Amino acid sequence: MLDSLNNQYVLAAGRILLVLIYFIGGFGLLTGDIPIDYAASKGLPAFAVWIGFAIKLFGGLAVIVGFQTRIAACLLILFTLGTAFIFHPFWVEGEWNTFWKEISMIGGLLVVAAVGPGRLSIDGRMKG
Repeated sequence: MLDSLNNQYVLAAGRILLVLIYFIGGFGLLTGDIPIDYAASKGLPAFAVWIGFAIKLFGGLAVIVGFQTRIAACLLILFTLGTAFIFHPFWVEGEWNTFWKEISMIGGLLVVAAVGPGRLSIDGRMKG
């Protein structure tokens, strides 16, 4: 079935759907709804939380529109790796599934970083 679809559309849809969770979550940066107290309970300073939410918002947006996609995907990988081990360590009861969901997201982001955004993107248009 996917052989009959134009892969540029599949790649764009997959890229967008993969990072929607980051982009939507990053809106906390704009609304001021950032869990600074929760992060502080895990030992993170407030500025690190602000940076994390900026990475979610702007990194997610960059991957969605396909601008500097590989760099944005790598930033999201680093962010997700941090959240997996800091907020959802697999060795803590009740965090096993969430930890592996985070690791799975990293897998998708690695594909985006390796393949790039495709033709339906700002990067694709700039490339020619």
